[in-house]
Amino acid sequence: MKEGVYILMRKGKGVLFILLGFTLGIILAWLLWPPRVIISWETASEVDTLGFFLYRAEFPDGPFVQINETPLLATGDPLVGSSYSYEDRQVAWGKVYFYQLEELERSGNRNRYPMVVKGQAGVGWAGALAIGALTGALAWSLTLWGKANHP
Repeated sequence: MKEGVYILMRKGKGVLFILLGFTLGIILAWLLWPPRVIISWETASEVDTLGFFLYRAEFPDGPFVQINETPLLATGDPLVGSSYSYEDRQVAWGKVYFYQLEELERSGNRNRYPMVVKGQAGVGWAGALAIGALTGALAWSLTLWGKANHP
């Protein structure tokens, strides 16, 4: 085999490893940081609390839309409270959302808390491309290391 063809084949393998590393990085980003937001909260007490509703918005000042049709039932002690979490999967990957919590009392009254919390649904494409570039660069450095140790 001619030397020029051999060098071209070696370069082609390097490019292939870089592309595989890049693709693997994007897949890993999706698997490790999927499109979801986990909202967690704690209550100090739950006297007359039946459950909770969550509201989501794309902007911190709203408009907020209720995301659970039925209330998340209160399971804590009326005097001590409890910890809760809700996984919102009806989100776009990488997008930032804002949430509010509303308490439903046994009487039917609702008390929406004014605090707004922010969450991002995974790393999104910008993060995935950065991770892909990082794993592609790692694959490239491994091909260089292989060339240095196996001329």
